[in-house]
Amino acid sequence: MVDDDQAVGLREAAEHHLPGTLAALRFARANDPTFPGPAGKRGAELLYRVGDLKKWARNRPRGVTGTTDLA
Repeated sequence: MVDDDQAVGLREAAEHHLPGTLAALRFARANDPTFPGPAGKRGAELLYRVGDLKKWARNRPRGVTGTTDLA
């Protein structure tokens, strides 16, 4: 069982807590203004609260499947 207050790096979040890839999380961190801010650091690695990442993933907008419309 994972505590939502636990701080993890993006790699661990991608492998154990969120759907998607590490590359997708890095892209979102750089380009999504709603991506949660870091909760701390471990060396050079930024750490994020698992609960914040789960909430962000649950609330982010999804594209309509079966369409390539960007409008």
